[in-house]
Amino acid sequence: MEFSAASDPGRVRTRNEDSFALVPYSSGVLLAVADGVGGSQAGEVASALATRTFRESLSSHQRETPEPGPLREALALANERILRARQESARQAGMGTTMTCAWLSEERLAFGHVGDSRLYLMRRGELTCITHDHSVAQELVRQGSIPPSEAERHPQRHVLTRWLGFEPFACDEGTLDLEPGDVVLLCTDGLVSALTENEIAREMQDGFAGVALRLVEAANRAGGPDNITVVAARTAPLDERGDGQ
Repeated sequence: MEFSAASDPGRVRTRNEDSFALVPYSSGVLLAVADGVGGSQAGEVASALATRTFRESLSSHQRETPEPGPLREALALANERILRARQESARQAGMGTTMTCAWLSEERLAFGHVGDSRLYLMRRGELTCITHDHSVAQELVRQGSIPPSEAERHPQRHVLTRWLGFEPFACDEGTLDLEPGDVVLLCTDGLVSALTENEIAREMQDGFAGVALRLVEAANRAGGPDNITVVAARTAPLDERGDGQ
């Protein structure tokens, strides 16, 4: 399995409130991205707290098969810690964060998701978004009030309906079977604010090595309107696997 990660403040923001985790282990990897919300209320503190909680919470599960349960527990614990930190410091009142996390082996992916960061799967050249944004625009899509094509341009596309630091806690979760050569990509909304999914897919066609940095650089060339964070993993192609795999 190969890995790639990059994070940048973008061309407009002076501070990077994103955080990420990439934790390889013997048979897989833990991935997460978090995008702090709250601005002056220390969104960067919330995102860092969420990714740290994720790493700590999953550290004892790495010998197991990826399942959503431990991810849900990590997200719930991060939510509790953020709420508690908000109560302890006036500077941190109102802070929160999105979080999308994944637990991969070569054959299986489990994920957890809160907010509008995203999880994508690239398989045989086709890019598919696995998660659904928790935003006003996507809620309108689910209700049938606007078509999906309008969601990316809707004025409330960045207005969240759910995040860590929000009560009551709720998250999306799921699993996927992985195939040799699959690429799993997690990103904050700074990537999709700058690039279309077709543009993301084109950048990914140039090979896996350095893919996260290429995507960040492409988003910055497109204006870099927000912090940009990308983490990715590629399962071993069939011709790179040893006997018995």
